[in-house]
Amino acid sequence: MDQYDILIGVDGGGTKTKVEIEDGLGRKIGMGQGGPANIRSSVPLSWQSIQTAVTQALAKSSIRLDNKAYRFHIGLGLAGTEVPEAQQAFLKLPNPYKTLVLHSDAYAACLGVHGGKDGAIIIIGTGTIGYQIEQGKVSRVGGWGFPHSDEGGGAWLGMELCRLTFQWLDKRIKASPLLEAVFAKFEDNIFAFSTWANRASPGQFGELVPLLISFIEKKDPHAIALIKQSAKCINSMWHGLECQSKKKLSYCLLGGIAPFVEPYLDRRLRARLVPRQFSAPQGAILMLRQHLLAKGKK
Repeated sequence: MDQYDILIGVDGGGTKTKVEIEDGLGRKIGMGQGGPANIRSSVPLSWQSIQTAVTQALAKSSIRLDNKAYRFHIGLGLAGTEVPEAQQAFLKLPNPYKTLVLHSDAYAACLGVHGGKDGAIIIIGTGTIGYQIEQGKVSRVGGWGFPHSDEGGGAWLGMELCRLTFQWLDKRIKASPLLEAVFAKFEDNIFAFSTWANRASPGQFGELVPLLISFIEKKDPHAIALIKQSAKCINSMWHGLECQSKKKLSYCLLGGIAPFVEPYLDRRLRARLVPRQFSAPQGAILMLRQHLLAKGKK
């Protein structure tokens, strides 16, 4: 690979898409961001988010996707790849890339976090998933979609917070400032709240999490109880991964909710935590480089 090879790494999740671009020599070209890219939810929207982020990442350079002087390769780590129909629909779309490699967002993140070496991650974002790579074998726990999976994540926390708020409104549990604040977001209108809760998407439920976090710092009992429940879900995912591993792997926690859940996790898991080496988009580029290297050897 040389400077005319352009490598694009994409990390696409339920709420946003991140892109990093470099040339074949590893020199950074740019970074960009777009909307959600969960192909299980919407293939067209995912592709639109990716192209928006790629265009933004190239904006400050003289490089354009329609420039035939360059060879564009893209590595995609996207949410929703566990659904075969969604993956096939995505791959059928026309695209401008010489090489396209698609894997899950968890795979790309795990590869990047551990610099291509064996290791495990637990992502605690809008959804949750535990993922590990060990001697070329991948294993996962969770991440099968909300509401039947993704326990402990932002969508789940938001939904549970709504559940508690309804229970308080029914006089089944005691009030707290957090529950009152949730209801106040809907102008104390039970019908507006009920209508929203019955139609809310995972991302919309996740929008309640910053409110929840603000009340953790205020020691609100319901906020503390919910974040502890989230930690129990994550501990369970860790145990599930351990059952599929031959050795004690290093772990990294990812996702916006991870820092708030970490203090309540099992101390044995916390002892195995390591800092990330590279970002998820960089993991997607690493995945792409591995593919191109293997292809070149054939």
